[in-house]
Amino acid sequence: MKPVDDYPIEDIFGDEICTDDVYFVFGKDVVIETNLKRYLIEKQQFECFRAQ
Repeated sequence: MKPVDDYPIEDIFGDEICTDDVYFVFGKDVVIETNLKRYLIEKQQFECFRAQ
């Protein structure tokens, strides 16, 4: 991770990106860390599993 001064205002789902938030950039898509799983499942068709 590297700190940046000029960061996007919101992610692909419309959630605000605030100071100290972690976000990821996939091409033109910006995704805040809390929405990463949602993005991978909904937009990239990744499968997600939970061990029991």
